[in-house]
Parts: sequence; structure tokens; C-alpha cells
Amino acid sequence: MAHQQPNPFRLLHQRPPQSSEGWVLDIVPSLDRAIVAAPTAGGTIKIFDANNLSEAGSINIRRGNADSTISEVVFDTTNNALLWSADKGGAVGLWDLRSGAQALSHDGVEVRAPVLSLSVNSNHTLLAAGTELVGDDAKILFWDVRNGLAPLAEFIECHSDDVTQVRFHPEQPNAMMSGSTDGLVCLYNLETFDEDDALYQVIKEDSVHKIGYFGPSYEYLYCLTHMETFSLWQFSEAERVYQFGDIRMQTPEAKVDYLIDCAYDAETQRMYLLSGSQE
Repeated sequence: MAHQQPNPFRLLHQRPPQSSEGWVLDIVPSLDRAIVAAPTAGGTIKIFDANNLSEAGSINIRRGNADSTISEVVFDTTNNALLWSADKGGAVGLWDLRSGAQALSHDGVEVRAPVLSLSVNSNHTLLAAGTELVGDDAKILFWDVRNGLAPLAEFIECHSDDVTQVRFHPEQPNAMMSGSTDGLVCLYNLETFDEDDALYQVIKEDSVHKIGYFGPSYEYLYCLTHMETFSLWQFSEAERVYQFGDIRMQTPEAKVDYLIDCAYDAETQRMYLLSGSQE
């Protein structure tokens, strides 16, 4: 009989569901891990103390008849009191958690397409968003954070379908990658905003669900697809490190129906693959 390793994880706290909030779409920790943001299907973002899950605030992003389905929330990279949001109604906003109000002098920016993904770079100078395919264009849009979200550029040639992920590098402010349901992961050097020059590597995968960075210097990337496959790559050269294939076929000891994301622990330099089942 094979020896089973003890499970290092255990439930510390649990918060009962609130019927008025709808289901939780995501859980996003602040950089200092003190609080977490939980966008809900009801168009609100709940803020909780990470130590005991007590509610620390709430933000309502609903705007009249617009689609307020929250697609992504990300904490600012330089201030844990600032939270960025994007929704499928095409709005991008910045919120001050101390007041629950917009942190911009205007009501954010309106994108003429549903926004699916959002990322701010490591030195708080650039914001990027990826959109659904509308007409012939699936866009990646860039704004100048230091100048009231002044538009900088639109990339419209890199992807031919929904841009499901945009991710700035955690330490290199001009390095970014994007992923799409067209099966491509694109790597960029944003020293320039000329689309042809900024794009320097393309990785061919299946329809992209999640991408992210890991490693001591975040020199590697992972990719999860809607086909439930999982692969690892060297970031700067786009060289494949390992292809795990369909994870559902490789976990006989535990039922896996879908992949959620990866979580990298920089302190221990361990990465965890998060998955779920329908049971």
C-alpha cells in the first residue's frame, strides 16, 4: 500500500453565503495578504479581513442598465487601498477602499466592448485590458496611470478572438503577456507601443483560460487552457519546459473536472495547481 503524504491544508474559516450577493466569482488577495477582494455575481465587490473573513467593506459597481458582471478585480501594485475593476459592460474603474468611492476624478473609462481581463504593471505606470471579440477586433488597450488613465495604445492584430488574460510581469514593468481563446499566448516588450515591434514571441496553445508567472525571478510562465491542459514555459524565450496534457486524465487519486488557476508561493518557491470537481 502506497504511503500517503499528510495534507498540509485545512479549513481555517468559512463564511456562509449571502443570498443578496449572488455567488462569488473570484478571491483576490492584496499584496500584503491582509485583505481579500471577492467580486460577486450581484455586481458588488466584498472586502474581507484575510485573517478571519470578517467583512471590511463593500463596493457597488452597478451602473443603471449596463452589464455589471465583474470580469476581474486586481489590487494596485503600489497601494493596497486601491482596487481596479473591469466589467462586461465595458467599464474600468479604480476604487479607494478607505472610502468605497472612485479614486479617479471621473468615473473610470468606458471601453466599447466587454472587458475580460485587467492588469497593472509593477511600478504603477501602465494599465492594460483585454476585450471580447466585437466585430473583427479583439483588443488589448493601454492607459497611462500617472496621467488620469490617458489612452496610450490599442493592439488589435495580436489576437483574433476573446482576450481572456493580460498579465504584466511582477518585476519588469515593460514586460507583459496576453492569452486568448484563439489559442495564442503573446509576449510583449512595451518599451514601444508599436504593435509589431512590441510583440516578440508567440506561444501556440489551446484556448487560454489562465496564465501567470512563477520562479525566483518570475522567469517562467504557466498556461491553463479551457481543454483543462497545463503547461510550463520559460518566459523570455518562450521555450516549453513541460507539457502535462489533460490534468483530468492524470489524477486517479482525486477527481478533477476543471482547472481554476495556479498559486505561486515566493517564500517557499512552490507553485500549486488549483482544481475543482462537480461533486
